[in-house]
Amino acid sequence: MTNQTDTRGQIMDAFTDQLAATGYPGISLVEVARTVGIRKPSIYHHFPGGKEDLYAGVAERYIEDTSARMRAALDNDGPLTHRLIALAKATADDGGTVSFEQRIYDTLGQVSETTKNRISELYVNGLLEPVVELFAAAVADGEVKGDPQFLMNAFLHLTRASDLDSGPDNAERIVSLFLDGARPR
Repeated sequence: MTNQTDTRGQIMDAFTDQLAATGYPGISLVEVARTVGIRKPSIYHHFPGGKEDLYAGVAERYIEDTSARMRAALDNDGPLTHRLIALAKATADDGGTVSFEQRIYDTLGQVSETTKNRISELYVNGLLEPVVELFAAAVADGEVKGDPQFLMNAFLHLTRASDLDSGPDNAERIVSLFLDGARPR
C-alpha cells in the first residue's frame, strides 16, 4: 500500500501533468484519481480544498523547486556572465509549447483572491526578486545599464524562449545576445 506522502506526491504529479497539457479549466480530478489509482474522494483527504488546493500545492512546489535552482545558479562570486549562464540553464523552458510557468500564471485569474495573492507573492519573492537584485548589483557595479526590473523581465523572457533553438551552448548564446546584442561589432 502507498503511504500518505507518496500518494500526495503522486496526486500532485498527475495534476501537474494535466495542468501542463490542458490548463486549469481542463483538469479532471476524476482523471487525476484514475492516473494515481485511487478514487476521487481520496484526493480530498490529501487536498481538502479540492482542485484549488491542489493547484496551490503544485504551484508552490514548482516555485520552490525553481527558486532553489535559481539560488544555486546565483550563489557564486563569478563574473556576471557566468552567473547569467548558470541562471539561463536553470530557467530555460523545457521545450513545451506553453511553459508550465505560464500555466501557473494563467490559472491565477481562476482561483480565489487568497490563493492568487499567496501564489503571486511566492512567485515574486522566489523567482523575480533574486534576479532583480542581481541586475541591481550589476547596474551599481557598472556591468550593465538600465532598470533592474526591465533587465530581469527581458532576460527571463529570453531564457524561456530558448526552446525554439536548444543546444549545448544555448545558455551561452542567450547571455551573449542579452549582454552584447545582435548587431555585429
